[in-house]
Amino acid sequence: MTDDAVATCTQDIVAPIIFIPGIMGSRLRRTSDGEVVWNPGIDGWEQLGNTADLFTRGAGRKRNRLVGDSGSYFDKDFLEVAHRSDGGIEDRGWTGMLPTYSRVRNLLNGEKHGYVNGCLVFTKLVLWFYPYNWTGSNLDSARDPQNAAYGNLETVIARAAADAKEQAEQLGRQAVKPIIVTHSMGGLVARAFTEIMGKGDQVHGVIHGAMPTHGSPELYKRIKGGFEGLTKGVLGGNGPEVTATAGNCPGPLELAPNKWYKGAGGRSDWISAVVANGSNQSIPRSDPYSEVYRNQSDYWRLIIKEWLNPVGDPSGDFAYIQYLSRIAVASGFHDALGEHGFHPNTRMFYGTGLTTRDRIDWTLQRLNGALPASGTFSGEYTTSNEFGRMRVRGTPDPGFSGLYGGHIVMSGPNAPGDGTVQAGAGSHSGQMAVPIDDGFEHQAAFDSRAAREQTLAWLSEMIEEMAV
Repeated sequence: MTDDAVATCTQDIVAPIIFIPGIMGSRLRRTSDGEVVWNPGIDGWEQLGNTADLFTRGAGRKRNRLVGDSGSYFDKDFLEVAHRSDGGIEDRGWTGMLPTYSRVRNLLNGEKHGYVNGCLVFTKLVLWFYPYNWTGSNLDSARDPQNAAYGNLETVIARAAADAKEQAEQLGRQAVKPIIVTHSMGGLVARAFTEIMGKGDQVHGVIHGAMPTHGSPELYKRIKGGFEGLTKGVLGGNGPEVTATAGNCPGPLELAPNKWYKGAGGRSDWISAVVANGSNQSIPRSDPYSEVYRNQSDYWRLIIKEWLNPVGDPSGDFAYIQYLSRIAVASGFHDALGEHGFHPNTRMFYGTGLTTRDRIDWTLQRLNGALPASGTFSGEYTTSNEFGRMRVRGTPDPGFSGLYGGHIVMSGPNAPGDGTVQAGAGSHSGQMAVPIDDGFEHQAAFDSRAAREQTLAWLSEMIEEMAV
């Protein structure tokens, strides 16, 4: 390399990274008294009594801890992020995070090296986490302080940029503009910040991992039949428990498929419901909010209103009015983002190695004889489990005296994805999106070696775009 070439080489760099986790990736406490309600520790479960409450109590108890007592309804300020330190500024938000993001800490923090513009450059990645109240709207999660000391996303990005500049001056390096990296629902928080709030110029670019771009039918399944794994213990393992928790919270509801949803095969309808005469109806035809989310007459409706506040409002009449307010927030959020609400410098990776629901097919299982061929199905629940099974009755033609019981049963996973988000969320996003087929599970997306390598490659590209 000549002296002239050396003289034009890029200097070493300090790059601030802001990582935004997925749903349930942040520790939460009640704002009023500081009691922690979701607190998995780094070295095992801390404050096990609080966590055990969520695992062992029913729908009413779970609702009390995440939404409020039976006489109250959702309040975005009911919970806040629970940092172990006094606000989390000194540790850059690390102590407000779930321990499952330990690989992210190793990946996006510390000294890296590589070639930029043909020069060997050492880059110090400085990682800031942005934990948030995942029960609230993703717009509120970006816009509002997540506790009084840590501030909102704009504040954290500004601190990260200032900190990088100070470190760069001390090290004789160049500080570059912040870059956001997200997991799952954190991508919606980032998009709310850059697109709805209009703050995209504060970051150079955004890298999304396993984002439910326009929602996921798995959210529908889980409200109807329950979550699995760790989340099952918190938000619920059956329809009544999940309706009482996630059904009252705009954040989870914003994960439902919106009007721009496309499955892995490109279809926008994502429910097939068996109806009279055994025929099937494709849903939604145009509007998921009226046909599914606000629907109270058909068995494929998202919400059973009696389950929203089982202790305080068993009839569900007032609870349903409150729920409609939450759905209005979700619908407004989807409309504000629109079909193409992305930072102009966006990259995404998505999983293809696990079968995942990109649609819900309801099928009829007859019991004790055949349902009348011209029967309709009332959709009255007598049971709900993780398979989304429910018992219904057939209404016969006039003059037919018999009633026969049966089950309408939800289909299982049927498309490529990561077990939670189907591949269409990436392939039909309209953004630079790379499939990863190593079979990573949604929550563990950044445990995938291929995903980590792809993320670092994109970071290198973005840093090279800024380096001088």
